[in-house]
Amino acid sequence: MKMNVKVKMNPVSRIIKDHGLDRNGRVVRHLRDTADRLMMPYIPGGARGQLAKLKTYPSNHEIKYTSPYAKYQYYGKMYISPKLGVSGIPLKSGRWWSPEGETKTPTSKKLKYHTSGTGPKWNEIMLQRRKNDLIKDVENYIKNGG
Repeated sequence: MKMNVKVKMNPVSRIIKDHGLDRNGRVVRHLRDTADRLMMPYIPGGARGQLAKLKTYPSNHEIKYTSPYAKYQYYGKMYISPKLGVSGIPLKSGRWWSPEGETKTPTSKKLKYHTSGTGPKWNEIMLQRRKNDLIKDVENYIKNGG
């Protein structure tokens, strides 16, 4: 007996989108929110600090820290503004504060973090310590119909 079977499938991109796995899907948003929650203890200043509070979510896959000093804390380097002499020529030393609009440049001096466990690149610290928790949480979200 001869049998012909025809299978019709949606494109992979459609399957990914239907399951919330595309860049702006619900699973990716859940991953972002879970990572955000798990990063809190590693952000300088802690969950109650301004750095952790001042943030936005430009998309389902992004967290943007909006504090004026977020970049410096994230990279863990002291940034200085060039200090100009009377003739407008930069001096060898700079200052750590700067007027609005003035560009700062990084130095080789590392920042000191006063809260134990916090530090630069807190997303990487979180992944080193809590990656399995993040994976398990997202797996559970998907299994429960997320």
